[in-house]
Amino acid sequence: MTQDNDVIESIPETTWQTSRRSFMKRLVGGVAAAGVLGMGSVASASPFHALEEDLDAFDPADMGDERFWKAVKDQFTLRDDLALMNAANLCPSPYPVMEEVFRYTRDVDADASFQNRGKFRQTQESSRTKLAQLLGATPDEIALVRNTSEANNTISSGFHLKEGEEILLSDLNHPSNNKAWEVKSRRYGFKINYVSVARTPNGEEEILSAFEKALTSNIKLMSFTHVSNTTGLTMPAKALCKLARDRGIFVHVDGAQSFGALKIDLADMGCDSYSGSAHKWFMGPKEVGVLYVRKDRQDDVWPSIVSVPWRDDVVGARKYEALGQRDDGAVAAMGRTVDFHTTIGADRVEARMKQVATAIKEGMSKLPGVEITTSMDPTLSAGVVIFKPGTLNTRNVFAKLYETYHIAGAGMGPNIRLSPHIYNTLGEADRAVAAISEMLKDGT
Repeated sequence: MTQDNDVIESIPETTWQTSRRSFMKRLVGGVAAAGVLGMGSVASASPFHALEEDLDAFDPADMGDERFWKAVKDQFTLRDDLALMNAANLCPSPYPVMEEVFRYTRDVDADASFQNRGKFRQTQESSRTKLAQLLGATPDEIALVRNTSEANNTISSGFHLKEGEEILLSDLNHPSNNKAWEVKSRRYGFKINYVSVARTPNGEEEILSAFEKALTSNIKLMSFTHVSNTTGLTMPAKALCKLARDRGIFVHVDGAQSFGALKIDLADMGCDSYSGSAHKWFMGPKEVGVLYVRKDRQDDVWPSIVSVPWRDDVVGARKYEALGQRDDGAVAAMGRTVDFHTTIGADRVEARMKQVATAIKEGMSKLPGVEITTSMDPTLSAGVVIFKPGTLNTRNVFAKLYETYHIAGAGMGPNIRLSPHIYNTLGEADRAVAAISEMLKDGT
């Protein structure tokens, strides 16, 4: 968390609130990054302040007011000198969500009796109801599972396919949404077709055309990743779902990189199922995820795991969460995480995330030799930013970003991935660009 007198971000707030063009101009013109990248070396946590108090003080509708977003950042116990840009992999939870998990964990450890734990049936249903409201679904369409991988595998294991039938997958899908299908096809004999999508397509029509050409009359299911973790491409989900459902094809959307990042309305999207993890952009508890299955398609998907609390008369999507003993505190904290998102506003979360990601893309695009994979088109991108740092060794860049510049991202083959979220400032976006600029000049 930041302090009033910290030196982590040496770009003054007045610069953030007015214009960053002069900074980028100086950077590309060859100004050394050292002054911009001054950092503190001590990790500490400032006292927690209720976000509602800051909402009263600032207008979050003004995306140029960094004071509000610094107040949001103060909800996290992040290391003072760290610019964490790894939301595509793992996000921190804000203080109120952390404390909710800790509170219930302490409660269970103090009294693990059936009587005391009985309250978790109510907290689970509360979390389900809040998630349904956030995602544009009904509670009976929401299952609280453990992560996106489990949710994806519930669909690939539970959707019945016969030998000779076909499915269509995107070549950009995560392994839990591709490899899992491949393993099952070897067992059951159905055929997998793949649609190839350009890493940086020219527009939505190019994507839709590729999928439409790949569809055959024998395809029973289509599955794609909403936002790619390897290219940053955001698929036109609503249009793709309509393309499939107009042909009677079941469509599953992997929402690992969109749940908690984009404003999601599943009824409007039109998918038959959707998956997401709380530990990524949702900034929720670990090892809790969401699986949505449209009410009128639930008979088409069997549960993959049957344990306590299974009943033959279980209602709706709850049949997909009979997983045995759960971390009750984590499941309960899903509702508190929804509260955190709605306090800020899902539309504001998306807008801010895209604002910081766009600042990184715009800055990197001005650096000589840097190749940006992620589209600059806001309709085709979200918070995942993929770029190749010129001729620099990616492993070295990944390591140096963290060890020298205290910026945490990810190495993706020849590319670097930065995935900022609402706890990142525009100053940190500039820090990332300045760090790459300095490494390019030094050749290291």
